[in-house]
Amino acid sequence: MCDLLFAVICLLPVNVYLTQEGSKLHHPLLSTGLQFARPSRATREPRSPGSPGAMGPMGPPGKDGLDGKDGERGEKGNGGDPGRTGNQGKPGVKGREGVIGKAGPRGLRGQKGELGDVGEQGEPGGCNCAGAARAAFSVAMTKSYPKERLPIRFSRILLNEGNHYNVSSGKFVCAIPGVYYFTYDITLANKHLAIGLVHNGQYKIKTFDANTGNHDVASGSTVLHLEQSDQVWLQIFYSEQNGLFFDPFWTDSTFTGFLIYPDQEYLNESDRKANAQGDS
Repeated sequence: MCDLLFAVICLLPVNVYLTQEGSKLHHPLLSTGLQFARPSRATREPRSPGSPGAMGPMGPPGKDGLDGKDGERGEKGNGGDPGRTGNQGKPGVKGREGVIGKAGPRGLRGQKGELGDVGEQGEPGGCNCAGAARAAFSVAMTKSYPKERLPIRFSRILLNEGNHYNVSSGKFVCAIPGVYYFTYDITLANKHLAIGLVHNGQYKIKTFDANTGNHDVASGSTVLHLEQSDQVWLQIFYSEQNGLFFDPFWTDSTFTGFLIYPDQEYLNESDRKANAQGDS
């Protein structure tokens, strides 16, 4: 009981002080002069702990602590779903003019136009074309195995219109400028044959035919444009490959050429000369 009263006195909300004289306690607020015997340490017995008190109100928030260190980088997450299409933006600035493209396909043919006016009548002509623009020849060999790298002389004349083929030299000499056709058919035997058509010293075509033990025929043809005084001939272009063979009883080797059409300038000049002669 004394212990309980001692505890209540100590909890009073006033300034309380105790004095100890011997083993007695004095309290100034007590006028009755009650004295309490303070239990000695030896007589105190251990008490069991009381029941927990009620939880007090929550205190004010504490101050923010220091920032912690960055954590380790996490693994890459899965791709998100595509977002919604945004609103159309404003038109951009006009770009520079591009490079001109390739031409398109040809269009459909248009309608036929109206017939034009009749032109003025021209001056009467005096064309002498038929007599002036003629050139053709065909010649044949009369002996075998001609010399190499020299014009082959075809001495037997089958046709020489205009006399433009020269039998002595073996060359055709152009007198009418224009487009010509040339061809040759050569019989060979006992040797290989390497023969070519030459225009002003330059080979235009070459043919080679191997000797197989039998008679054979080598041929070639081409079209050339010739100017006046140009020369055309045949010759062997490789050593000991001159197997051209002649037999008067059963085989021939021929060289042929003719004018396809003359140059227009040549025709105009021929007409001018013909008209001048007619006026005189």
